[in-house]
Amino acid sequence: MEKRLAVLLMVVLLWGCSATEENRLDEALAFRAGLQGAGGCTFAGEITADYGDQVYTCAVTCTTDGEGNLTFCLTAPETIAGITGTVSACGGALTFDGTALAFSPLADGMVSPVAAPYVVAESWRQGYITAAGPAEDGLRLTVDTVWADSALTVDTWLEKNIPVFAEVCYNGQRILTIRISEFQYNT
Repeated sequence: MEKRLAVLLMVVLLWGCSATEENRLDEALAFRAGLQGAGGCTFAGEITADYGDQVYTCAVTCTTDGEGNLTFCLTAPETIAGITGTVSACGGALTFDGTALAFSPLADGMVSPVAAPYVVAESWRQGYITAAGPAEDGLRLTVDTVWADSALTVDTWLEKNIPVFAEVCYNGQRILTIRISEFQYNT
């Protein structure tokens, strides 16, 4: 009798874990469907680029469209505020007046910090979801994606189905983070 009870308890526990994992994946897919259904999103972000010996931070506002194109405007620091640009699967372009923007690329020279919002947003839109699990206040979503032939992993933390933080990893090492605010689906 005790043996049967132990087996039944194990089955219930395993089934419960499987159902929870499935629910988290459903949450991740609902986020993606909402993003695709809205034709993109807008958000503000604080990008941090980690070069190992130095760390750089800048602030940006971003808008994506249904095809994955992203437009951005740098808002801080003041020395680069107002620089705008576009990023898509085909590349990117910067617009500025007398200001040069020079960040050393990361990921073996393939990923610039200003490409981070595009990499993250594109991972939400169509990257390969490898994991979806509980986080302190919501969901942690792990997605494999590619930028300029570099394989990247993007981890995004969502609260109430809204992204609040993301990190981009290359070869298992975090290279970029984005603290996300003012997220809205396009209307």
